[in-house]
Amino acid sequence: MDKSARRRPGRPRTRGHLGALSAKDPIEVLPPTALNILSAARRILERDGFGAMSLSAIAEEAGEAKASIGYHFGNKEGLVVALVDSLVHEANRGLIDETRRYPMGEQRVRSLVEGEERIVEDASNFRPLLEILPYAMRDESLRKRIAELYSGYRETVLEVMDAATGPDRAVLHPFAMLMIAVVDGLSIQHALDPEGTNVREATALWERMIRAYLRDLGLIDIG
Repeated sequence: MDKSARRRPGRPRTRGHLGALSAKDPIEVLPPTALNILSAARRILERDGFGAMSLSAIAEEAGEAKASIGYHFGNKEGLVVALVDSLVHEANRGLIDETRRYPMGEQRVRSLVEGEERIVEDASNFRPLLEILPYAMRDESLRKRIAELYSGYRETVLEVMDAATGPDRAVLHPFAMLMIAVVDGLSIQHALDPEGTNVREATALWERMIRAYLRDLGLIDIG
C-alpha cells in the first residue's frame, strides 16, 4: 500500500493543535525528508510564486519522490499550512522570547513594539505569506486552516500581554486583532514601498496608542 494512503489528507505532521506560538519551533519535529520538502516549497514560493508550487515541481526541487509529500503532509494544502506555520513562527519566535524577559509594564510594551518593527522590516519573512494569502482567500478549506494559524497568533499576543482567562482577556482580544492588523498592514506597505514607508514613525505612534489604551483600562500601570 502507498504510505500516503495511511495519512489523512491535509494533516501536516507539525502540531496536533494549532494554539499559541511557543519558543519551540513547530517544524523541528519533522524528519529530514519532510524538512527538505518544506525548504524546497519555500524556495519555489520565494523564487517563482505560489502558482509554481505544484507537487511535481516541489518534489523535483527537493529531489524527493512525489509520494513523500503525501506521506508527510497529506496533500498540497497540508504542505502549505505547514509552510505558513513555519513562516509565522519564524517571524514571531524572537519577539516572544525577548518580550517575556520583562515584567508587564513599560519595558514589555517597548520590547513588543520594537519586535513588531523588526518583523515588518524583515521582508524575507513576510513576502512568502503575501504570495499565499490571496489563494487562501479563494480556497475555503485552505482559508479555514490558515485562519487557525491567525487564531494562534492572537493567542500569542494575549499571552505576551499576560491576559488572564477572565474579563481582561475578552477586553484585550480586539487589541490582539489590531496588533496583527498593524503588523500585516505595515508589512504590506513596506514590502511595496520600503523607501516611502517610515516603519519606526508608525510604530512609535502605535506604541503611544497602546500605552493610552492599556492605561485607560487600568490593566497595567505605565507612564
